[in-house]
Amino acid sequence: MSFDIDGLDPKLCPGTGTPVPGGLEFEQALYLIRMVVRSGRTIIGCDLNEVAPGDTEWNAIVGARLLYHMANWMGVSQGRLKARAVEK
Repeated sequence: MSFDIDGLDPKLCPGTGTPVPGGLEFEQALYLIRMVVRSGRTIIGCDLNEVAPGDTEWNAIVGARLLYHMANWMGVSQGRLKARAVEK
């Protein structure tokens, strides 16, 4: 699974290379990842793209949180973690 962080709303990651007005909220991105897992697909790897340094560390913080959730949902899809352990 590959996620391009510039798909998020620019208020979340203003320093990304290609900010997209009207992008996804953080919770919407997590919902999409959760639905991929609940569809029965096994995630065998994941990456996060376009996390760019900005004037603050905000982009890195949002990127780290998203990557953390991606890794956890990957574990759920592989049967290594229970879904309740990673839902919020």
